[in-house]
Amino acid sequence: MINNNNADNLKELFEETVSYAEKNNIGKIIIFAKGTENVLKLKEEIGDKKIELIVTTFPMNQVLYIENDEGEIEETYPELYSKDERNKLEQKDIRVLPGTLPFEAIIIPGYDNNPYNVISKTLNLFGNGMDIIIQSALMTTDAGITEPGERVVSMNTQMFADLNTANSRFLFHPEKKVLINEIYK
Repeated sequence: MINNNNADNLKELFEETVSYAEKNNIGKIIIFAKGTENVLKLKEEIGDKKIELIVTTFPMNQVLYIENDEGEIEETYPELYSKDERNKLEQKDIRVLPGTLPFEAIIIPGYDNNPYNVISKTLNLFGNGMDIIIQSALMTTDAGITEPGERVVSMNTQMFADLNTANSRFLFHPEKKVLINEIYK
Protein backbone atom coordinates (compact mmCIF):
# COMPACT_ATOMS: atom_id res chain seq x y z
CA MET A 1 0.00 0.00 0.00
CA ILE A 2 1.48 3.29 -1.09
CA ASN A 3 -1.28 5.66 0.03
CA ASN A 4 -0.10 7.93 2.88
CA ASN A 5 -3.55 8.56 4.40
CA ASN A 6 -3.93 6.18 7.36
CA ALA A 7 -7.74 6.03 7.08
CA ASP A 8 -7.48 5.19 3.38
CA ASN A 9 -4.76 2.61 4.09
CA LEU A 10 -6.91 0.96 6.73
CA LYS A 11 -9.96 0.90 4.46
CA GLU A 12 -7.81 -0.59 1.70
CA LEU A 13 -6.35 -3.17 4.10
CA PHE A 14 -9.84 -4.19 5.24
CA GLU A 15 -11.03 -4.47 1.63
CA GLU A 16 -8.02 -6.60 0.69
CA THR A 17 -8.36 -8.79 3.78
CA VAL A 18 -12.04 -9.55 3.24
CA SER A 19 -11.55 -10.09 -0.49
CA TYR A 20 -8.63 -12.45 0.17
CA ALA A 21 -10.61 -14.45 2.75
CA GLU A 22 -13.60 -14.73 0.45
CA LYS A 23 -11.54 -15.77 -2.61
CA ASN A 24 -9.71 -18.41 -0.57
CA ASN A 25 -12.80 -19.75 1.24
CA ILE A 26 -11.43 -18.74 4.64
CA GLY A 27 -14.33 -18.46 7.06
CA LYS A 28 -12.71 -16.61 9.98
CA ILE A 29 -10.88 -13.30 10.29
CA ILE A 30 -9.14 -12.60 13.59
CA ILE A 31 -8.11 -9.08 14.58
CA PHE A 32 -6.35 -7.90 17.73
CA ALA A 33 -7.93 -4.68 19.00
CA LYS A 34 -8.10 -2.34 21.99
CA GLY A 35 -11.24 -0.52 20.84
CA THR A 36 -14.37 -0.90 18.73
CA GLU A 37 -14.03 1.67 15.93
CA ASN A 38 -11.79 -0.31 13.55
CA VAL A 39 -13.54 -3.57 14.39
CA LEU A 40 -16.88 -2.09 13.36
CA LYS A 41 -15.34 -0.80 10.11
CA LEU A 42 -14.00 -4.27 9.36
CA LYS A 43 -17.39 -5.83 10.15
CA GLU A 44 -19.01 -3.35 7.78
CA GLU A 45 -16.58 -4.43 5.06
CA ILE A 46 -17.44 -8.09 5.72
CA GLY A 47 -21.15 -7.29 5.40
CA ASP A 48 -23.24 -10.40 4.83
CA LYS A 49 -20.37 -12.56 3.58
CA LYS A 50 -19.97 -15.92 5.32
CA ILE A 51 -16.95 -14.78 7.31
CA GLU A 52 -16.90 -14.81 11.10
CA LEU A 53 -15.09 -11.91 12.78
CA ILE A 54 -13.23 -12.66 16.00
CA VAL A 55 -11.60 -9.96 18.13
CA THR A 56 -8.77 -10.78 20.50
CA THR A 57 -7.80 -8.28 23.16
CA PHE A 58 -5.92 -7.89 26.41
CA PRO A 59 -7.02 -9.69 29.59
CA MET A 60 -9.82 -7.84 31.34
CA ASN A 61 -8.74 -5.39 34.05
CA GLN A 62 -5.06 -5.50 33.11
CA VAL A 63 -3.48 -2.05 33.34
CA LEU A 64 -1.45 -1.10 30.28
CA TYR A 65 1.56 1.15 30.67
CA ILE A 66 2.17 3.35 27.64
CA GLU A 67 4.80 6.01 27.12
CA ASN A 68 3.28 9.42 26.28
CA ASP A 69 4.76 12.12 24.01
CA GLU A 70 6.79 13.54 26.92
CA GLY A 71 8.38 10.16 27.63
CA GLU A 72 6.37 9.60 30.82
CA ILE A 73 4.67 6.29 31.51
CA GLU A 74 0.88 6.48 31.86
CA GLU A 75 -1.61 3.88 33.01
CA THR A 76 -4.34 3.22 30.49
CA TYR A 77 -7.28 0.89 30.13
CA PRO A 78 -8.37 -0.18 26.62
CA GLU A 79 -11.89 0.68 25.47
CA LEU A 80 -12.79 -3.02 25.21
CA TYR A 81 -12.53 -3.37 29.00
CA SER A 82 -15.99 -1.78 29.08
CA LYS A 83 -18.79 -4.34 29.01
CA ASP A 84 -20.89 -1.84 27.02
CA GLU A 85 -18.20 -1.66 24.30
CA ARG A 86 -17.91 -5.46 24.14
CA ASN A 87 -21.71 -5.72 23.97
CA LYS A 88 -21.73 -3.35 20.95
CA LEU A 89 -19.57 -5.87 19.11
CA GLU A 90 -21.37 -8.98 20.35
CA GLN A 91 -24.72 -7.52 19.21
CA LYS A 92 -23.26 -7.48 15.69
CA ASP A 93 -22.23 -11.17 15.98
CA ILE A 94 -18.59 -10.32 16.61
CA ARG A 95 -16.88 -12.63 19.11
CA VAL A 96 -14.66 -10.90 21.66
CA LEU A 97 -11.92 -12.96 23.25
CA PRO A 98 -9.98 -11.29 26.05
CA GLY A 99 -6.92 -13.17 27.21
CA THR A 100 -3.25 -13.23 27.92
CA LEU A 101 -1.02 -13.07 24.88
CA PRO A 102 0.89 -16.37 24.71
CA PHE A 103 4.32 -14.69 24.51
CA GLU A 104 3.76 -12.42 27.53
CA ALA A 105 5.97 -12.95 30.55
CA ILE A 106 4.84 -12.90 34.14
CA ILE A 107 5.92 -9.63 35.72
CA ILE A 108 8.53 -10.18 38.40
CA PRO A 109 9.80 -6.92 39.95
CA GLY A 110 13.50 -6.45 39.29
CA TYR A 111 13.62 -9.24 36.70
CA ASP A 112 13.36 -8.35 33.03
CA ASN A 113 14.11 -11.53 31.16
CA ASN A 114 11.33 -12.90 28.94
CA PRO A 115 12.47 -15.90 26.89
CA TYR A 116 9.58 -15.28 24.47
CA ASN A 117 10.98 -11.88 23.40
CA VAL A 118 13.20 -13.61 20.86
CA ILE A 119 10.12 -15.19 19.24
CA SER A 120 8.30 -11.85 19.08
CA LYS A 121 11.31 -10.02 17.68
CA THR A 122 11.92 -12.71 15.08
CA LEU A 123 8.28 -12.66 13.93
CA ASN A 124 8.37 -8.86 13.71
CA LEU A 125 11.16 -9.12 11.15
CA PHE A 126 8.34 -10.05 8.74
CA GLY A 127 6.42 -6.88 9.61
CA ASN A 128 5.53 -4.75 12.60
CA GLY A 129 2.99 -6.58 14.74
CA MET A 130 3.45 -10.03 13.18
CA ASP A 131 3.92 -11.37 16.71
CA ILE A 132 0.44 -10.11 17.67
CA ILE A 133 -1.05 -11.63 14.51
CA ILE A 134 0.34 -15.06 15.45
CA GLN A 135 -0.56 -14.74 19.13
CA SER A 136 -4.16 -13.78 18.26
CA ALA A 137 -4.55 -16.93 16.20
CA LEU A 138 -3.02 -19.03 19.00
CA MET A 139 -5.43 -17.47 21.51
CA THR A 140 -8.47 -18.46 19.44
CA THR A 141 -7.30 -22.06 19.18
CA ASP A 142 -6.47 -22.23 22.89
CA ALA A 143 -10.03 -20.99 23.59
CA GLY A 144 -11.64 -23.50 21.20
CA ILE A 145 -12.96 -20.86 18.78
CA THR A 146 -10.73 -22.21 16.01
CA GLU A 147 -9.53 -25.77 15.54
CA PRO A 148 -5.85 -26.76 15.43
CA GLY A 149 -4.75 -26.61 11.80
CA GLU A 150 -7.73 -24.45 10.75
CA ARG A 151 -6.94 -21.94 8.01
CA VAL A 152 -7.71 -18.37 9.12
CA VAL A 153 -6.79 -14.81 8.32
CA SER A 154 -5.24 -13.07 11.32
CA MET A 155 -4.51 -9.35 11.22
CA ASN A 156 -3.69 -6.06 12.85
CA THR A 157 -4.21 -2.58 11.39
CA GLN A 158 -1.07 -2.77 9.23
CA MET A 159 -1.03 -6.24 7.69
CA PHE A 160 -2.63 -9.67 7.60
CA ALA A 161 -1.50 -13.26 7.35
CA ASP A 162 -3.10 -16.38 5.95
CA LEU A 163 -2.20 -19.17 8.34
CA ASN A 164 -3.14 -22.52 9.79
CA THR A 165 -3.36 -22.08 13.52
CA ALA A 166 -2.34 -24.27 16.45
CA ASN A 167 -2.44 -24.45 20.21
CA SER A 168 0.15 -22.19 21.84
CA ARG A 169 2.14 -25.12 23.21
CA PHE A 170 2.60 -26.49 19.70
CA LEU A 171 3.89 -23.29 18.07
CA PHE A 172 7.05 -25.07 16.84
CA HIS A 173 5.83 -28.68 16.88
CA PRO A 174 7.03 -30.59 13.77
CA GLU A 175 3.48 -31.55 12.70
CA LYS A 176 1.04 -29.46 14.78
CA LYS A 177 2.79 -26.07 14.41
CA VAL A 178 1.44 -22.79 13.10
CA LEU A 179 1.85 -22.71 9.35
CA ILE A 180 2.14 -19.25 7.82
CA ASN A 181 0.90 -19.53 4.22
CA GLU A 182 1.22 -15.89 3.14
CA ILE A 183 1.84 -12.46 4.64
CA TYR A 184 0.31 -9.26 3.19
CA LYS A 185 1.51 -5.77 4.09
